[in-house]
Amino acid sequence: MRKLFEKSNIETYAPYLERRLKLYQKNDQPFTNGMVIYAYLSIVIYYIFLLRDRDEQVLESVMKLLGASYKEGDRQAPFWAILNKAAEEYTDDLMLANGIRLEKIVCNEDIDECFDFLEWEVMQEPDEEKRYLQLGEIDVNKIQFFKDGRKRLEMRREKTKDVRKDDPGFLRKCERFLREYTPDRIKEYLDRFVIGQDAAKISISAAVYNHYQRVLHPEEDLVKSNVILIGPTGCGKTELIRRIEELVNVPVVISDFSGIVATPWKGRNKEEALLNLYLKADKCMEAAEHGIVFFDEFDKMIPTRNNSMGMDINQELQGQMLGMMEGTMIDVPYMNGSGNDTVLRMDTKNILFICAGAFEGLEKIVRKDMQKEGSLGFHSSLIDQSDIEINEDNIKVKHLMEYGMKPELAGRLGAISVLHGLDKEMMKKVLTEPEDSIIARYQREFDYENHIRLRFTEEAIDVIVDKVSKLSIGARGLNAVIHEILEDALFHVPGMDGVMQVTITGAAASLEEAPEYTIER
Repeated sequence: MRKLFEKSNIETYAPYLERRLKLYQKNDQPFTNGMVIYAYLSIVIYYIFLLRDRDEQVLESVMKLLGASYKEGDRQAPFWAILNKAAEEYTDDLMLANGIRLEKIVCNEDIDECFDFLEWEVMQEPDEEKRYLQLGEIDVNKIQFFKDGRKRLEMRREKTKDVRKDDPGFLRKCERFLREYTPDRIKEYLDRFVIGQDAAKISISAAVYNHYQRVLHPEEDLVKSNVILIGPTGCGKTELIRRIEELVNVPVVISDFSGIVATPWKGRNKEEALLNLYLKADKCMEAAEHGIVFFDEFDKMIPTRNNSMGMDINQELQGQMLGMMEGTMIDVPYMNGSGNDTVLRMDTKNILFICAGAFEGLEKIVRKDMQKEGSLGFHSSLIDQSDIEINEDNIKVKHLMEYGMKPELAGRLGAISVLHGLDKEMMKKVLTEPEDSIIARYQREFDYENHIRLRFTEEAIDVIVDKVSKLSIGARGLNAVIHEILEDALFHVPGMDGVMQVTITGAAASLEEAPEYTIER
């Protein structure tokens, strides 16, 4: 690692670090999450290159910053406050801005693995005296801040001392996000990972942008645009929110509404989403009260016409949801583990709610209404009604009310977006085009661990798409189908010598033959 600072610079350190990490793993030293470790170490070293004096660009600086990254309880670790301050000094530096988001995913176990990697690095030092000195420094830095998270990281640079006292806080983070993202730029980000569904992307992008405006300008009393997404299983509803969760710097919670009941003592209750939001915000109530809640399977709380017994209970639950979305003070049960259960008072006025569901049967209500109004034309009786899809132009709030949603609740879901099921052509694009597609992930896995190229033929892609289409669960079936196809290669490749490429043919995708292995001669 010393060579990194002796011979590298801010442009060349990343490939050097990547090579060292791969070499480490080749020596039977696996990481729990190699991508997180690489991103985390990259931002630590990048910060040192960018903000530290030349004489401080040493391995000891890396160890000190790692030691200051340990989380203890609900307190922010010193390193993340320092990084936050650096991002404020360099407002246009996307590397620093994106690095701050790592705090949400890096855990103490990841930091332990970073120290394990550094120990391995130090053991490559030929000078025995230097080697044992550095190993001692690793142990000191590893436990120093973990034992007492309140300690400040002592830095020789004047600007970074006592940085936690000048923490810009939650609102400053929101300001930084708005400087970087407009609705069209939010949609551009979503386009990298989700194919099609432009109407839903536009609706969500505008809602998220409006949410940040409301956070920063409460005096303007801007209208809150809660969103409802309607579409079949596997069309991308949840994936859109997962990508929003990665992008924004407010807490986001994804909650499945199936099984939610009106009475807390009979099962899961709606308040658990708010509790999770509070915990996701590291118990910062200000951040939690400005977060985003995604309720999946939202249609499950609407009583079906043949289930009159559940009508009263579901109506009660809808009434409770109305209170939450209107912006009232909600009592949230909180079991703190000490035996003294408490109740959190949370204001939901500034929480953005995004609800989603398949709403099976809603299309019949829309088509019937269109036919009644004559919008299908004079020859509507000759048209196959199943060929007419619902969309943003023909879906209305009254259709949700006729489906069984309380009028007041339907009125709180201002933006209605319709997502369409994926045909085979769209499924093929989902499989191959997104930046983080299922195939791309498996290709990275083969390349990262064994430097092997994974290739799928066109015939194999077609076979996979046909298999997934028969499952009738949309893109959700892709991972299971591809994993079954790759199971043989995933098992055998690590024990094979000289494999350069694994090719999945149509026959391999059909499970009629094994994958083709290209061996280095």
